[in-house]
Amino acid sequence: MKKINFKIITPNGIFQESKADSVTVKTKFGYRVAQYAITPFVGIIVPSILHIKNEKETYQLQIKSGIVYANKFEVLIFTEDKLVFT
Repeated sequence: MKKINFKIITPNGIFQESKADSVTVKTKFGYRVAQYAITPFVGIIVPSILHIKNEKETYQLQIKSGIVYANKFEVLIFTEDKLVFT
């Protein structure tokens, strides 16, 4: 399975950068899952848990707000939050 590039950007710089099998984020219109070669989307993130899945592990981040941009090759999350691993 091909991986999608994943990056979280804060005012202090890049918080996280990796490759993932999938990234699940909750937007105002519900949960969206980004994987390699998906249909692009943009959304406003609502308070939720961000799920990042790799073949070996799944980790979660608590996020309060932000913007997500996903295209066929990458997921970019822009936030001013202090993110916490859960």
